[in-house]
Amino acid sequence: TLILEANCEFNRDQAEMDWETGTPKLLLVGSIAPIQNSPADYRFERKFGVKYYDFGCTPPIDDCIKVYNERIFELLDGRFGQKWRNKVRQDVKYFN
Repeated sequence: TLILEANCEFNRDQAEMDWETGTPKLLLVGSIAPIQNSPADYRFERKFGVKYYDFGCTPPIDDCIKVYNERIFELLDGRFGQKWRNKVRQDVKYFN
């Protein structure tokens, strides 16, 4: 049995801190060929006050991304209801 304990830079506390300081992110893993933001993506970022953040091919472990993104989803729901969900990039990890 192998047990891995991660020291996540991106976690629930960091998501809340980023939200409070106006620097929340929606985490992506674009691998070797990340997808560039479209004009609609930039409008989304401005409207909802969150930035897409792509790790490229060196992401942290999935558990860290999951916890961070899920907390940002909750905070977006709390502030904007469900309307942001129709406009968010579909490649945001753990969105669907």
